[in-house]
Amino acid sequence: MIKLDHLPGSRLKTWLLAGAILLALGGMAAAFHAKDSIHAHEPQWLRVAPKPLVLRLGLVGRLEPASLVTLTAPFDGIVQEKAVEEGDRVERGQVLLRLDTAQLDIQLREALSGLLKAKRTVHDLAHWPQGQEVARARRAMTAIQMSLGDTERKLTETRALFERGIVPRMEVDALEQQVSTQRLDLAAAQGEFKLLLARGDGEERQIAEMELVNATARYDALRALQARRELLAPFAGIVMRAPGTTSDMAPTEPVQRGARVSRGQPLFGLASLERIKVVAKVEEGDINLLQEGQPVEITGDGFDGITLTGSVASVGAQVVASNSYGSGASYEVIVTMPALNAEQQKHLRLGMSARLSIVTYQNDAAIVVPSDAIQKEGNQLFVEYCETEGGAARRIAVKAGRISVEGVEVFGLEPGYVRKNE
Repeated sequence: MIKLDHLPGSRLKTWLLAGAILLALGGMAAAFHAKDSIHAHEPQWLRVAPKPLVLRLGLVGRLEPASLVTLTAPFDGIVQEKAVEEGDRVERGQVLLRLDTAQLDIQLREALSGLLKAKRTVHDLAHWPQGQEVARARRAMTAIQMSLGDTERKLTETRALFERGIVPRMEVDALEQQVSTQRLDLAAAQGEFKLLLARGDGEERQIAEMELVNATARYDALRALQARRELLAPFAGIVMRAPGTTSDMAPTEPVQRGARVSRGQPLFGLASLERIKVVAKVEEGDINLLQEGQPVEITGDGFDGITLTGSVASVGAQVVASNSYGSGASYEVIVTMPALNAEQQKHLRLGMSARLSIVTYQNDAAIVVPSDAIQKEGNQLFVEYCETEGGAARRIAVKAGRISVEGVEVFGLEPGYVRKNE
């Protein structure tokens, strides 16, 4: 211990000054501590205003073709040329296979012959009154009329001669019989002519017109098949082996050049690269957050920096089998997107993994407050609110919405200040 009475005067003054400074600093520290304690117990008011609130759900899935078609033989024929193999990447409109049309050409010529005959029949019936059959019937009827006229004139002359006693009665009787017969022939000819003339406007014309329609359709159908002698890719995609026709749908053996194929026989499978989808799984705890039409952002490690946008197309209603015993149920989610452009098709591959960021909720003008700013009395929620900083505070009843990392979305509150509870 230092005795002050043994110290020189200058050193004594120095020690006294240092002690005074230490006492002053201690007092200041105590004052600041007291001030901080007072501020710590003062209420905190936080500014709240509308701002966007977006909640997302992240999933992982894989790229799969949105369209998978089986291309079949359009008609019976022989494979003339096979231009692609399984696994090849093809562009829209590219030739995949050509068929020999020799047998089809025979059917096409037969159909054309039937079409020409049907057209001629319809034309003849449309101009029936001026046709050859009607002209012949008219000539025959006219000839009978002329013969009847001659016979009737002879009968008149013979009767005059008979009355003068020049000719016998039997000649008159013979001419009368001939006139009667010719009149019957004329009546029959007139009836036949009337029926023949009616053919141009009756059922025969309707039948001929329907046969023409059928012949035209048959010919056009064969022409359409002939135009499909080249099997073209309906979209850009990957050539796959065609599925089989058995119950297990096992792939069929690839067709080869020179093979005979029948109409409807599967030739190729084609998986689209233009229209793709993402298939993912969602756990049962999150499935109720999803619904059709929600926007989705799609990225992936193999996307080469490409970000795609899509939407939820379907949310599975049936559980997907799980690989682990006791794990929660999972459901399939399908996300579709617009058609890919040529550049995107170069970088994306079927089977790639994809990360999905699904917007499950969005409010562009949400008011979010800290959870400790909300008070509860019974079933009602309140916040301490003032319209301006330092203004009069009042309690406002609110309804809680979605919960985010920033706080709780509330409804029934205007922009202003809320009190954060201690």
